[in-house]
Amino acid sequence: MKGKGIMKKAMIMTAVFGAVLGASAQDIKLALQAYTFRDRTFVKTVETAKRLGIKYIEMYPGQKLGGGMEGNTDFKKIKPETVKQLKKFIDDSGVKVVSYGVTGAGSEEQWGQMAKFAHVIGIKTIQIEMSADRKKFDLAEKMAEKYDLMIAIHNHRQEVGKPEGVLKQLEGRGPRIGAGSDIGHWMRAGVTPLDGVKLLKGRFVTMHLVDVEKIVTKGRSRDVPYGTGAGNLKGVMDELKSQGFKGYVTLEYEHQSPTLEQEVGECVVWFNKYQAGKL
Repeated sequence: MKGKGIMKKAMIMTAVFGAVLGASAQDIKLALQAYTFRDRTFVKTVETAKRLGIKYIEMYPGQKLGGGMEGNTDFKKIKPETVKQLKKFIDDSGVKVVSYGVTGAGSEEQWGQMAKFAHVIGIKTIQIEMSADRKKFDLAEKMAEKYDLMIAIHNHRQEVGKPEGVLKQLEGRGPRIGAGSDIGHWMRAGVTPLDGVKLLKGRFVTMHLVDVEKIVTKGRSRDVPYGTGAGNLKGVMDELKSQGFKGYVTLEYEHQSPTLEQEVGECVVWFNKYQAGKL
């Protein structure tokens, strides 16, 4: 009996020690932002994602559905019967829609409408655009509590979307709302991704994992395959792991070209190598 007690304590200590060590690579999963393949329908995008080895999707509002379904993925316009068709397609396809955005709702009524759509599809995280308006996020946090959702604050190149601005917006807020930062847009606004990830330690709900040619403050810097740009993505991923982040990072590739699928595929290969400890 004494031996069993010692063994039980050892197992508990092992579990606690494992938790202290933080997340493993496998705790971080790769999703595809459907906007990457905005040149095709949602159905075709899912087919493309599966072909490239991605089984998690971030849906965005406005993409044509395809597959015989009417309309698009805008929660404000899609018909209830179409939502059921869409859910069946998703389930049958074997992918999982894990997040939705970038989107927003200007009233409690619209939030209710979006939450109903999200719950039917199985979406847990809503990406909304960064703003200096604190009331916008007061409402979002309230609705997240009411409808059992997570809110991720997304940025483009706006000044307020830099890490310091996001951290300020998150002051005093609970765990249902956090950063959903696009590190590609950070780099296009002069921000070194690793610095931003460290500043927002423990506040990430999700992330748009993007690599770009170079860090700039003006002009363009196009998306490039993971590990070939200025983002130090290995350093970013290592930092997320050390912070204990568990969830989805989203592959969004805004640069459209004849080699789009090849370049996205290279990102997937890099991510899989990272997970396997081969980088």
